[in-house]
Amino acid sequence: MATDSDFEMRFSNREVSAWGGLALLKRVLNVIGFRTAARSWGLPQPGSNRGYPPIQIVEQFIVSIWCGANRFPC
Repeated sequence: MATDSDFEMRFSNREVSAWGGLALLKRVLNVIGFRTAARSWGLPQPGSNRGYPPIQIVEQFIVSIWCGANRFPC
């Protein structure tokens, strides 16, 4: 099994399934150290015990764009 240090991106004629694409995104985020970088941004913490961690919200937003989301409420 490949580890994050074995990560390589290249062109392929094969179709990529939705799950394969999400696995690729997760590996990309891990390789670039997204969570570590996001911790240093000083994002506001939720004021409620029912709130979501801000890093999780940012990751969800990135994944929604990756999956084709293009309408966001203002």
